[in-house]
Amino acid sequence: MDRREAIATAALELVAEGGSHALTHRRIDRRLGLPEGTTSNYARNRRALVRLVIDQVAAVADLRGGDPPLPESVSQAVTQLVAAFETTVARGTDTVARMALSIDCLQDPELHELLTTESPVRAKLLDEASRMLTSLGVPDPDRRAVDFIGIMNGLLYDRLVGNGVRGTRVDAADVLRAWLVGVGARQ
Repeated sequence: MDRREAIATAALELVAEGGSHALTHRRIDRRLGLPEGTTSNYARNRRALVRLVIDQVAAVADLRGGDPPLPESVSQAVTQLVAAFETTVARGTDTVARMALSIDCLQDPELHELLTTESPVRAKLLDEASRMLTSLGVPDPDRRAVDFIGIMNGLLYDRLVGNGVRGTRVDAADVLRAWLVGVGARQ
């Protein structure tokens, strides 16, 4: 891992642990044992630090866990999606950081868009979702891909920062199966 990637990873971890207010050049330098001011050579200001986190989140995003063959049935799709969901939950920090920054950057349209509507993660996941839904015969797969990403975000929110942290977890397999059947996926 090169220094830039180490800084991006440390920045992502700090946001996941303490929200965006925990993201400072000094904290990254301390976490990595770097001389004070080193992080500033890679990200001149706070906005550049946030961009590093956004890029790091995009680098690890994956909807179906690697590149398995496209599913041909709801059962295959649910198996792939739940495995990828559990991997994302286990990894956790990138999604928690994305969620924290999405809230904290709400008043900054440029950064908020990079975390939401114009996110490199979202574009990648929408494409993967559309291809998956097409393979399952879902009508209007591009439109349904938007809905699907919303469902996945809700499931991740529940498990990582919502009720699922300390209360009863939502059954991701049941939710995904019901939704796929409801939108007309081939069973």
